[in-house]
Amino acid sequence: MSKKHHKPLISVENFSFGYDSDKEELLKDLTFSIHEQETLLCIGPSGSGKSSLSLCLNNLYPEAVEGKVNGQILYNGKPLSHFKKGEINQEIGVVFQDPESQFCMVTVENELAFTLENIKTPREEMSRRIDDILKAVGLIEEKHRPIHELSGGNKQKVALASVLLLEPRLLILDEPTANLDPASRFEFIELIRSLKKEREFALFIIEHQLDDWLPLVNRVIAIDSCGKLLLEGIPEDVFYNEAKKVKEEGIHIPRIVEALDTYEGKLLESNRPLSEKSLVSWMHSIGQEMLPLRKELHSSYQLDDKVSEVLSLSNVSFSRGKKSILQNINLSLSSGEIIAIVGKNGAGKSTLLQLMSGILKTNTGSRLLLNKKYEVWSENEMRNELGYVFQNPEHQFITDTVYDEVAFSMKLNQVNQEAIDQNVSQLLNRFHLTTHKWSNPFALSGGQKRRLSVATMLEGTPSVLLFDEPTFGQDAKTTEELMQIIQTLQKQGTAIVFVTHDMDLVDKYCHRVCVVSEGELKFNGEPQELWEKLDLIYEANLRLPFRIRINRALESLCNNQGEQGDDQAHAYIH
Repeated sequence: MSKKHHKPLISVENFSFGYDSDKEELLKDLTFSIHEQETLLCIGPSGSGKSSLSLCLNNLYPEAVEGKVNGQILYNGKPLSHFKKGEINQEIGVVFQDPESQFCMVTVENELAFTLENIKTPREEMSRRIDDILKAVGLIEEKHRPIHELSGGNKQKVALASVLLLEPRLLILDEPTANLDPASRFEFIELIRSLKKEREFALFIIEHQLDDWLPLVNRVIAIDSCGKLLLEGIPEDVFYNEAKKVKEEGIHIPRIVEALDTYEGKLLESNRPLSEKSLVSWMHSIGQEMLPLRKELHSSYQLDDKVSEVLSLSNVSFSRGKKSILQNINLSLSSGEIIAIVGKNGAGKSTLLQLMSGILKTNTGSRLLLNKKYEVWSENEMRNELGYVFQNPEHQFITDTVYDEVAFSMKLNQVNQEAIDQNVSQLLNRFHLTTHKWSNPFALSGGQKRRLSVATMLEGTPSVLLFDEPTFGQDAKTTEELMQIIQTLQKQGTAIVFVTHDMDLVDKYCHRVCVVSEGELKFNGEPQELWEKLDLIYEANLRLPFRIRINRALESLCNNQGEQGDDQAHAYIH
């Protein structure tokens, strides 16, 4: 998406930032600009300082933390440090990946009213502005609802609405769809596209999953693992011309670009697809009927014939108060299996995982681990056989240093100190956390916290490992490494279950996939079988994997001429 922008709204000039507690600066000598009404995409490996940069752009850092700054950031030519406290936050709004971290009030209406009260909006004007913004984000029917009752997608819309009430000229989005199911993610991006066209604000987007955002993007900046500016340019140049450099830094490449690796000699400067629609059109124009990566992408991890059942749930139900969450769940796991649990936000996926882990007690039904009822296992024995990685890594941290977090279970099992030191060093090296050995776990980046939470579960070789969103917040390199670790454990006989919103991950790695919808297990079978059940995919807010979408769109164009083929192809890629 090319468009000329002349006037810098934000100018970042030789800017460096670091926390007082750290010896080394997190961001180093950054220089770039954000222009009026443009969309700038910021990419970089996990832990490179992207989220800290977003908070520096509206002066939350260093205003709210103890940090050291060199260089400057200008808004409309004026240094941020020259604005009164809170003044710049009306001009530059931020929406975080976890919307609940932004909420102060109980209901949707009160949350939005709180925002307006802070800028002394006349009471007679507040109701009109609240209604206007709720209509704009499609939440007018939820005006009086408690926020905690909303779906993840609608919570993110409330966070967006509260920021847009201030009519900012720059909107910063820090992985805003990371916690959303596939359909809600796509809907949120389409909402941003519509609102940007209507309200003409500038956008600064931080993302790992790039494809759906690319049609909005004018320019890209890439930050390397040291916090320095790696690249800056239009998307076509960054992702096609500099793809090797981006990959070497461990940054996700758009799936569209990855799919075209084998066509490098045929791509023209004037035709470098950055949307699924343009990819399908280009491939159809050269007579290509299927993605060349199909065999590479499809799961090749086969189960051994000699597998045994390691965990089972029989007629399990669970309620919170009078509200039924899950009903009559029947599910078994075999050694060496990789299973995904998918479904819309609020469907009960994490609850199911917690029931499997033993953290939650069932209302009805029975659970077996290695053919023994959960009730007969001691806590320590069960944790040696069954590991659980929380959706929010911070919920499982119980010590003050990264070293102690990894060593904790080893000490409980009375491992000798020399072996503890050796095992901890190996795990920290494996998960790229060695330099953070004595850091507080809560001070790590989101991606680093996730890697630490996984490392704490890998002291031995458990029979079952449960992951709630294992690749959340991870860059391409650490995602691949984490999945390699999962495959290694699988080959050793560990049964792996993970909750995910990433259908491409399911398509590539899983033997089975379970769909949770309306509190029930609606599907339990092979991924390839699920991709044929379009009604269920729609019901559960899922989306076909990238390779399936593209291949079916190509098939529609090949089998149908004119508008009918175009319409069918369009349906698959949206």
